[in-house]
Amino acid sequence: MMDALDRSALFSRYPDAAVLAAAEARRVTDVTVAGTVAQAPHFFYGRRTHAWHESFTIVTEHGFRLDVVDNVSLAPRVPVSPGDVVAVAGQFIPSRHGGLIHDTHHCPGPGWHQGGWIEWHDQRFESLD
Repeated sequence: MMDALDRSALFSRYPDAAVLAAAEARRVTDVTVAGTVAQAPHFFYGRRTHAWHESFTIVTEHGFRLDVVDNVSLAPRVPVSPGDVVAVAGQFIPSRHGGLIHDTHHCPGPGWHQGGWIEWHDQRFESLD
């Protein structure tokens, strides 16, 4: 289990200022932010991507709720549990209820935006390789 010092270090390294500003401006952008996992992940098959995804909610240091959607056909599943602190890099999309971060994996081809990742317990999940 991660202790309080490790948790605050992750929040210090990946503050939520950029995602809060993007949400206020209703702007889609690449972000990196830390948050506490609020619920156990669930899995679904994407209608447009035709790939399996993992989804879970995080709460940032200032209480902003974000849904994280990770394509587990491109990157490994992250074995998170409620209460874990993670860092997430990907594309932020604002919504009425906060927002979501997706594309939390390596960039699969030319023309895509910057690749992302999820960091959990000092492990970075970004590619199946």
